Amino acid sequence: MEKNAKNLHPRNKFNQSYDIERLAKNVPDLRKYLLNLYDDQLSVDFTQPEAVFHLNKALLKTTYGIKGWRILPNSLVPTVPGRLNYIHYLADLLGEKKGAQVHILDIGTGSSLIYPILGVKEYGWSFTGTDTHIPSLTNAKGILKDNPDLAKQIRLRQQNDSKKILEDMILPGEYYDAIMCNPPFFKSSEDHAQSVARKNHNLRISSDAESNYKGLATELWTLGGEKKFITQLIYDSFTFKKQIGYCTTLVSNKENLKPLRAILEYHKVEDIQVISMNQGNKINRILAWKLS
Repeated sequence: MEKNAKNLHPRNKFNQSYDIERLAKNVPDLRKYLLNLYDDQLSVDFTQPEAVFHLNKALLKTTYGIKGWRILPNSLVPTVPGRLNYIHYLADLLGEKKGAQVHILDIGTGSSLIYPILGVKEYGWSFTGTDTHIPSLTNAKGILKDNPDLAKQIRLRQQNDSKKILEDMILPGEYYDAIMCNPPFFKSSEDHAQSVARKNHNLRISSDAESNYKGLATELWTLGGEKKFITQLIYDSFTFKKQIGYCTTLVSNKENLKPLRAILEYHKVEDIQVISMNQGNKINRILAWKLS
């Protein structure tokens, strides 16, 4: 296979084909979801959420030695290669700095703790992961308990007020080299349900079929959707500008980029970047800005 065949960041370890046999050996439950393709090539049944979970569990265990990785039932299954892309592009912004002296704030870290895990393992960074959802934080604490090396560089904080993002999470005297965030996309549960129905229709799946696109409410929707959430993050970053290096967030809807960038430009922010991330044919974007 050609170098960078999956069109990921050049430093992404998962640009090449997976060694399915090795992965299944490390996580035997993955075998239940394997498919035999032509020439006896093995693949994973990506239509099954459990298959996607076990694949990513196997990638984390095989590549990074992560023990006991788990997520809450019905929560989003983070794809390790795609999440690692964000980490590498963030590292590019930071000049590929490594070590525990680099501090990252992960907004909405979730039950999987995926960004702190990858950031620690790839670059040795220190992380503060925040979330409003107590069960997610409890699950993340369980992962840290099973992986003491991670626990040395990752701390967790609960955001008690869902209307706040950075307030009470950045404490006096703290400085973060970067903030990262994968914000909720949808405006409401109805908005999400309509999206699933459209997806099923396009894939010619029964309208009452169970979606393989799962996720907790806190992961999927917020009042006003992605645009409003990121708008608040921008204004919060102004409040804490002396305590933040780069502020970054994923932007799923490209139509949101123009109005979000306009806010930054109106407030005379000079360092604004939009970074395209590729994963196969899928393109996602990072909006990054620096205030200090």
